Amino acid sequence: MRGRQKERVSNTIQRNRRENFYQHLAQGEALILFAGSAPRKSADAKYHFFANRNFYYLTGILQAQSVFLAVNDGGEVKEFLFMLKKDRLAERWNGSRVSPEEAAVQSGIATVRDLESFEPVLNGFLNTGAISVLWYDFDKFDAGSTAAPQIIHSHSIRSGRPHVSFKNAYLPICASRTIKDAAEVEQIREAMTVTRDGIHAMMRAAKAGMHEYQLEAVFTKVLADAGVRESAFDNIISGGSNNFYLHYDEPAGTLMDGDLILTDVGARKNQYVTDISRAFPVNGKFTSQQKEVYSIALKVNKELMGLLVPGKVSFDDIEAHARKRVGEELVAAGYLGTDEDVSKYYWHKGTHHIGLDVHDVGPLGNPIQPGMVFTIDVGIYIEDKNIGFRIEDNVLITETGYENLSWEIVREIDDIEAMMA
Repeated sequence: MRGRQKERVSNTIQRNRRENFYQHLAQGEALILFAGSAPRKSADAKYHFFANRNFYYLTGILQAQSVFLAVNDGGEVKEFLFMLKKDRLAERWNGSRVSPEEAAVQSGIATVRDLESFEPVLNGFLNTGAISVLWYDFDKFDAGSTAAPQIIHSHSIRSGRPHVSFKNAYLPICASRTIKDAAEVEQIREAMTVTRDGIHAMMRAAKAGMHEYQLEAVFTKVLADAGVRESAFDNIISGGSNNFYLHYDEPAGTLMDGDLILTDVGARKNQYVTDISRAFPVNGKFTSQQKEVYSIALKVNKELMGLLVPGKVSFDDIEAHARKRVGEELVAAGYLGTDEDVSKYYWHKGTHHIGLDVHDVGPLGNPIQPGMVFTIDVGIYIEDKNIGFRIEDNVLITETGYENLSWEIVREIDDIEAMMA
């Protein structure tokens, strides 16, 4: 974003999310969240900035180096947003910065100050004894890190103020993020429409002799034409033997006649993502063997969706059923011996939350609940037959069952062949 605020969710939604967290914030406690900054790539170049998801979830702000502070002072929660100040020269090089007035509108946080005033404001509360507990977003993936801003800052507080204790805001914020509200679901629906169009465009464009990156360009152009600048994650677009590299993000191979193409892609729209996998033949016609194996994966995919009753099943239940049924079907078709483990051809789990992250936060062992959005993904990889692919859809759990958010993206063999004809 290079500092420019381009996407917005209603600040009423952001305020409600913060109020929900404040139920955990007792008197004398404060929450500190950091947007983060872009890491250095090489020389004076940096990687693209990507705002901390929990920071964005509570503030709606995407600008680098921003800090959010909420203090429960005498039973009243005081909110502060600290940001890089407007700087004409810096902005000439790196793009416009969000003004305090714009930030207040976008976040619903009335007090927006220059970043340089963060430490003095915080110290003012600490010096008067108004704060005895600090909540930080201690993400499990930052364990042992010396670069994460919350790690650096909490260490500086710990060394100078040993009487201050710490709590982890990561779990309560992530618990909220697990259940998507109506606005979040709408953003995912919009991203799904773009994803659908991109996948269908690739099906129509595929032909022998194309490079994988040329097919990727078809997908990214559809996204760009829809006003979507970036994919949900590094596109996985592969053909033939490259399908056996699960996170294949350097699509440089050549699509060969008779091979299957695997696409594992998604769009990021207003920060929310999709994650869809489809498989289709380079030449537009499945071989009889490809049809047989593909039909097994699709059959199990549909069975898994039939299990989706809120409060009744967990991700572990879904995975156990997938392994059992893929194994039974592969044995019945003669691909797997009765004494062989299904993991020979079934390599990965197929269920994870999606939302602000493609592998979004949320519990894995608890029963599924209304408002969860996650993947149903069945992959089969038989290297000696050069058949490897996955069929992945995104579902929303409702009060009574589920909705397949990706139902419009063709996956039946006849529909795929008709689209490619």
